[in-house]
Amino acid sequence: MTKEIRTVEFVVLPATKVKAKKMFQIAGACRYVWNHFREKNLADYQAFKKGKAERPQTSYFSLGVEFTKLRHETDWMLELPANPVKHTLKHFADALKEAMAGKKGFPKPRSRKRTAPSFTIPGSAGVRIRKVNEKYSSLLIPLVGWVTLTRRGGNPWESGTPKQAVLRYDGHRWRAFVSSEIEVEEKMGDGEVLGVDMNARQIATSDGHFYFLPDLKKKEARRKRYQRRMARQVKGSNRRKDTKKKLAKASREIANVRKNWVHQTTKEISGKCGTMVVEDLKVKNMTASAKGTVENPGKNVKQKAGLNRAMLDTAFGGIRRNLEYKCGRLIEVNPAYTSQTCSRCGYAEKENRKTQARFQCVSCGFVSNADTNAAINIRRLGMAQLHGEERSGSRQTPANREIDTRLHDG
Repeated sequence: MTKEIRTVEFVVLPATKVKAKKMFQIAGACRYVWNHFREKNLADYQAFKKGKAERPQTSYFSLGVEFTKLRHETDWMLELPANPVKHTLKHFADALKEAMAGKKGFPKPRSRKRTAPSFTIPGSAGVRIRKVNEKYSSLLIPLVGWVTLTRRGGNPWESGTPKQAVLRYDGHRWRAFVSSEIEVEEKMGDGEVLGVDMNARQIATSDGHFYFLPDLKKKEARRKRYQRRMARQVKGSNRRKDTKKKLAKASREIANVRKNWVHQTTKEISGKCGTMVVEDLKVKNMTASAKGTVENPGKNVKQKAGLNRAMLDTAFGGIRRNLEYKCGRLIEVNPAYTSQTCSRCGYAEKENRKTQARFQCVSCGFVSNADTNAAINIRRLGMAQLHGEERSGSRQTPANREIDTRLHDG
């Protein structure tokens, strides 16, 4: 048995307006603390970058000491729980360290209009969750009280130990992402290996199967219609507020369809065999804008923008993360030339790929679907990596997923 972290999403039912108001106040305090420490550290950061000062303290501990002083100097913050608000500094400290190291820019301010209200109940505060019945559970939020959680099918990890809870408002309702530590049986490889090729709006496997993203054209057209309508309306008007709610609903529907497709598809793929081989894709580089500059404008900008949207819709990162914990083992290989190499004779040539869907080798004449051919090449690279590890006597096992709330925390 091994221990792993699993995160489950619930819908939060605050039950009373007082509790809901308190949750918004906690989220507002998190935003206030982020902006306060950003302003406080901006001058030190600029002086450090210019070589006029020493590297400032960026640890969570040092920021926590300053937070304690700020909290006792701010009367309204004493009415809110300390740990959820203080936990914001953990993410700020990480962002500040990356800025100091030159990996990223200085943390940006968080606005009330553009930042989704959210906060985290850390494990140090003691996450308490209890079962009410088959459909409902309850979560204790410090200084707010018990709130009801609901999820179709209930809590699948009821026996796990809650480690963290992230609460986020999506514009319609509060959602809770509860991370629990559970014991699972170690997933062993069954000797079977499957190659997975991820393409825009579809996934192909080396056994010849395809998984297509559901058609979102109608939903995307509705979202664009609301975006255009909102752009024409007067800011602050009631009609614009109504359109904004409709736009948020349309965006949520698209996100939910994509999320469900990723989960259902990865569940079916991972059930086929124990070892999966995927491409080590650099999605950020692949979806970079082709706009260019005024002096050196890009080519086919509109087409590239459409391709970028299609790749982001397919959620390459989400597919990889889901396969990582659902299958026995996940292997990443270099994607270079996998779509141009013949899976039968191994001849690599750009002319082999006649179209986006058709592959025909100019050397041996082998004809196949281009994505299936690429998936077979990906599987072959994974097999070679496995055999290399067996010869060297080493075996890399996939690491358990750790708690990472930066996607949810505000």
